[in-house]
Order: sequence, then C-alpha cells, then structure tokens
Amino acid sequence: MHIEKKLWPYFERMLSSSIAAKETGININTVKKYYRDFSNQIKSSQHPDFIQRSKNIIQNCNLAFDVQISKLYTLQDKLEMQMNHEIKQHDSIPPMLYKISISLSDKISELLLKKANLTISPTADITLSRYIKESGTVA
Repeated sequence: MHIEKKLWPYFERMLSSSIAAKETGININTVKKYYRDFSNQIKSSQHPDFIQRSKNIIQNCNLAFDVQISKLYTLQDKLEMQMNHEIKQHDSIPPMLYKISISLSDKISELLLKKANLTISPTADITLSRYIKESGTVA
C-alpha cells in the first residue's frame, strides 16, 4: 500500500514510469507493474471514483495549459517590446525576432486549440450516458 500511495500521484499526473522510478527510487519494473494495475482499475471502470478522476485529470490539464499559455503570452509581450525598441533604434525588425514572434504566435494558437478540444470533449459519464441512451442497453 505504501508503494501504491507513493506512485499514484505520478500516474495521476500522467508522468512516465521512468520519471516515477527515478524520483521515488522504486525499481522501474515495480513502477511498471503498479502503472499496469492502475490502468486496469481504470479500464474496468469499477474503481469508485473513476468519473471524478477523469474530470480531475481534464481540469488539471486545463490548468497546465493555462500556465503554459500565460507564460507564452508574457514572452510574447516582452518580444513585442523588444521589436518596438528595434524599430525605434534601427527602423527595422531583425529577421530572427520576426521568426521568433511567428513561432510564438503559432505555439499559443496550438495550445489554445488543444485546450479548447480538451474542454469540449465529453467526459466519461457523458459518453456512457449517450451510449446507454443510443443503444438502449447498459454497458
């Protein structure tokens, strides 16, 4: 039970078994065994808090997206200040700054799209309810 409690936070955060093994000092094969057990519990959906855990994972992912998006917006603001400085000083923007700006905008857009897709994806309880309603049977 001690090992399970130690490894569960790593599994729940979707960290790899190798990272969990390295950070906890638990043998990689043991970590993989527990990860398999955790996965099997989830797959069977008999774990009592499966739906709530699913919702928590989505919420945690959304928070992680928010943190990263916020950091990228901060970098974008700093980059725009640098570009404005370059325009005032040299009446032009260095090509490298322009490329970084485009890349940063692309990354922000990509993360926003991923967050939106995750947010609008139905959770396990909604998917199951739809299945039961459409098929007229219980899974």
